[in-house]
Order: sequence, then structure tokens, then C-alpha cells
Amino acid sequence: MLRRVNFVSIPVTDQDRALAFYRDLMGMEVQTDAPYGDDWRWIFLRIPGAETLIQFARAGEVSVSGVPALVLVSDDVDAETARLSAAGATVEDGPADAPWHAGVRYALIRDSERNLILLQSSPMET
Repeated sequence: MLRRVNFVSIPVTDQDRALAFYRDLMGMEVQTDAPYGDDWRWIFLRIPGAETLIQFARAGEVSVSGVPALVLVSDDVDAETARLSAAGATVEDGPADAPWHAGVRYALIRDSERNLILLQSSPMET
């Protein structure tokens, strides 16, 4: 039986820049930061209180397209988008009502590596 996602790989070209974005701007905690070969580090981050990890992979090792590389749930998408924008994140779209689910708010932002991140509220349980 499946229990949870262990980690999601986010493509990056500059690990220090990505670490600053996800740790300092997004508020994630470093779970692991260890050498991995001569020129790379094995970096895992987590949202405080969550089990799922985010791992930095070399750009090119992970498929990149116009779809979000990461989807995060926020209690208040509008406030979180305003906070991230004020801190320097690029807001691509929103916040707005999601066309795919009534009652869901969303925003699209870019991380320091140009990956698209979808912030969304959780749909109401019915």
C-alpha cells in the first residue's frame, strides 16, 4: 500500500540560489545538505511539519515544461502570494479563482531557477 510521496525533484542550476529561495523565501527547512560528488550537493528540504521532501536535481536531469514543477497548498493563497511578491518572487498569474475547481484559489510563481510553482488552496470537502 502506498503511504506518501517521499520526495519531488526540482531542477536547479545554482543550488545556493535555489536554497536561498526555498529556505529563506518559502520558509522550508533543510533536512539534508551533504556533498554528492565533486561539484554537487545532496540537498533535501521540507515544509515544516510535512513528511514529503523536495530535492534539488541538476537541471536537465528532470523534465522541464510549462507545467508546474511543484504544487503547494496554502491556507491563504492571496496573502502568501503577496508575501512572496514583496520578497522578490515573480508572480506569473493570480491570485485568482481556479477554473478547474469551484472555491479554490491559486497563483503561479517562478522560483529562482525559473521553475513554475502552483500555490493553491485545498478544495472544500463535500
